[in-house]
Amino acid sequence: MSNQTAEAPYNRDAIYLEAGPFDPRFIDEAISTIMCGTPIETNEPQRRTDRRLHCVLRGLAALHPRDEPEIMLGVQALCAYHAAAACWHIGMNARQPRGESTRHITTAATAARTFDSMLRALERRQAKPLAIPVGRPEPREWPETDTQQQNRTWEDRCALAEDDPPPVKVWTPQEVALAKEVKERQRIETENEGLDIANTEGILPGGGMILPENPTSHQIAYMAHRLKLMYRREIAENRRNGITAKIRIRPIRTGDLIP
Repeated sequence: MSNQTAEAPYNRDAIYLEAGPFDPRFIDEAISTIMCGTPIETNEPQRRTDRRLHCVLRGLAALHPRDEPEIMLGVQALCAYHAAAACWHIGMNARQPRGESTRHITTAATAARTFDSMLRALERRQAKPLAIPVGRPEPREWPETDTQQQNRTWEDRCALAEDDPPPVKVWTPQEVALAKEVKERQRIETENEGLDIANTEGILPGGGMILPENPTSHQIAYMAHRLKLMYRREIAENRRNGITAKIRIRPIRTGDLIP
């Protein structure tokens, strides 16, 4: 005689019970989503519709969801399956134009790949045990909840948040001057990025320079950079004014101001 104790049979349809492992409101919403995503043909016999809806619920139970995210993955997988099946049917219908058939067949193939991706995602998740609790949750009683009142409470909380805007910051003249100074300093640093400003003599307070008779290498690099910025600004201004002609490169001489 075997010493092993026979395990109780596993009821995969327990997810649909009122006292099942999930909040019945969540299960009702999942079932509603599946039924809305299940195609129903015009003038289809009721027994065929009932059979299709019955089978889709069996399909969700067959995925053995252990928590709410796994139910959502299962619902998406089943909706993708039915979308693929509906598009296959339309695409293979000889009465449809060939162009339309090709489009529906392509859509069906995409939905079929989505179904496969959802199943793989569910399998990856189910390959790991649930953190809390380990294994499948035990059935328990779920308290009654007034969902209408609950939604109204959330709406009131959101409305309160909208009625209380954040205070407006009032800047003092000193703060405004400091902000302008910091912004100007950042602009100059950005414009002169890559130049050795510390070792470049003759830079004017506004950023320009008077072309000396014998400029150093640092001064030449700085003035070339300033001229490039000047011509860029000129091109941008011409474009704003609708001028598309090329700009004229003007010669510079000793003593000229390089802005």
